[in-house]
Amino acid sequence: MTKESKFEDQVLNCKDCGDKFIWTEGEQQFYYDKGLKNIPKRCKPCAEKFKSELREKHPMQWIKCKKCHKKAEVPFEPKSEDTLCEECFNKEIEKRNRKIIESGLQLPQ
Repeated sequence: MTKESKFEDQVLNCKDCGDKFIWTEGEQQFYYDKGLKNIPKRCKPCAEKFKSELREKHPMQWIKCKKCHKKAEVPFEPKSEDTLCEECFNKEIEKRNRKIIESGLQLPQ
């Protein structure tokens, strides 16, 4: 028996190049699972180009994660020792989102 998804592939237009791209059912499920509200605005090549340009403007900095103590790169200059790696940061956001939902409130936009 297959589990029916509440998502369907969607055709979107890239805001940079204007090409159409498919936002797949699986990608939508990922967004939903992570609590992400905004749909993608760029196709994958344009998104990568945009991220690359951002990295050029904001060089990566090395930190030691406050939680897992691993060395990691972040796209900002840390102002304190309380910085988390991306993985630990995402776990903290998921934990926060679960608490919000369990309390009957809506997730922040």
